[in-house]
Amino acid sequence: MIKYHDIKRWTMVVTTILFITAVLASCTKNFQKENAPYSGPASATLQQLYTGIGANLDRAANIGNWAEARWLYPVTQLGAVYAVSDFGFVEGQNWSLFYSNLPAMNQMLTTMASSPDSATYTNAIGMVKVLRAYEALEVSNLYGDMPYSKAGKAFSGSTADLKVPYDKQQAVYLSCLADLTWAANHFTTSSTQFSFGSEFLLNNNIGQWKAFANSLRLRYALTMYDKDNTDAAPIIADAITKLSSNPLTDVVGFKQANIPGISFDIDGAGRGFFFHQESRARMGSTLWNLFSSNNNTDGSGIFDLRCKIFFEVNGAGNWVPYPQNPATPITDGGDPYNTERDADNKGWSAHKDGNLYSDYNYYWGRDGIATGSTGACPEIFITPAEVHFLKAEVYARGVAGVAQSTSSAQSEYNAGVTASLTFWNSVAYNSSVWVVNKPTSETPSAATINTILANPKVAFNSTNALSLIYAQEWIDMFRQPWLAWTLLRRTGGATPMDTNNPAGYKQNYGSLQRYQYPADEAQLNTANWKAATGGSDLTSTKIWITK
Repeated sequence: MIKYHDIKRWTMVVTTILFITAVLASCTKNFQKENAPYSGPASATLQQLYTGIGANLDRAANIGNWAEARWLYPVTQLGAVYAVSDFGFVEGQNWSLFYSNLPAMNQMLTTMASSPDSATYTNAIGMVKVLRAYEALEVSNLYGDMPYSKAGKAFSGSTADLKVPYDKQQAVYLSCLADLTWAANHFTTSSTQFSFGSEFLLNNNIGQWKAFANSLRLRYALTMYDKDNTDAAPIIADAITKLSSNPLTDVVGFKQANIPGISFDIDGAGRGFFFHQESRARMGSTLWNLFSSNNNTDGSGIFDLRCKIFFEVNGAGNWVPYPQNPATPITDGGDPYNTERDADNKGWSAHKDGNLYSDYNYYWGRDGIATGSTGACPEIFITPAEVHFLKAEVYARGVAGVAQSTSSAQSEYNAGVTASLTFWNSVAYNSSVWVVNKPTSETPSAATINTILANPKVAFNSTNALSLIYAQEWIDMFRQPWLAWTLLRRTGGATPMDTNNPAGYKQNYGSLQRYQYPADEAQLNTANWKAATGGSDLTSTKIWITK
């Protein structure tokens, strides 16, 4: 997710010139900061503004922030920590950078829509609307109500635009879904369209931009369905129809192939910030139980190939999950995330002495960071696997006027598992830093996939369909724990959970429903902050989408 950026929302921009200057200051080449000295105000091109937005989105997508790493993994049970974090459950960085991006997005849309040749900007407008909706909805899912409809307009020069009210989360959802619908319906392959040039996300593949917009429509409409099925239902039905003829075919996110020279160690606080030598993160028993048929420490019970991609053995070479919710904390030793474990340094086995429990795979802390690293896992926005699981849920439940169909649900579920297995296998295979437990081929064999699909812990059945769908969707979100947190809350806790010591889980993590707003909201937007929170900005307050 987004890391700290020392730009305050209300003081960042007052006039259009200052706004452009601020955005130019954040523009990057290949998302790496340029060190050219400041030379006064300048005019920003649409391409420069778009690149600046991408630079902030790159941080927004990055998982390195300690709040996600040290809290959201144990909250969602996608992993465990052997001691509750010393750092508080706070965010703020994503909020700051979203409100750095929002004025740029709004200014771009205003400029393009008011242009005499606005028709040539249809695709560009659609791209900006999709990215604005994506970022706004992800921020809203962390905080709840937020300034939106009147926010990000400080370029107007009016002081009234500096302190704006909070929109209800439902209103944010409806506004963003309207933007996604507009984009999905207006993207065009016309040769007259303006192009940003080197487009950082989907390489100007308009068909995939449509699929991306429709995939996000499906994700967010289904997220709000149990709270507002009247508005969500037609969006879900339409998105599924359009995705059937134009499916999402690849993972959407920041990739080295699309952005030459990109580093996933942005500002020195990227992937390695979580997977570093002080990390207490371990493989938890919840996920282990979905990857292995038994608890044999030699790994003979492991049937899911993702286990050895996500995690590794302990210091003794054994597979030992950390109890997800131990009655009392169990300490662990070793230094499994020390970068001296690189192949050209002390090697894989270094620093593992005293390491009792299986760790996150060491390569996650080096993938896309180590010098010369290529083929790194992208920073993921959405995967084809997730889209299949969303469709499977719709068919299993029979929602939004889409007829309930067990066979269609099973077909989408199997396609989702297959897409997930294929993607994560390819990640390890293509990464240049991967050595130990590296797959021998980019794509798992049909026999391997079929064996996993047939395992009793994975095999689809109509009685337990939703639990299976949510479990596999949750697994695929391994590198997006904020999405797993949303899935946990919007399904009312239907994602996998260890049943041992629920009181311990509740005490440490169960009350965490949202992030508090950054402190400067209460200081600089006091009246609107009080109207939104009643003066009590609590992490235990459930946001609107929570079931």
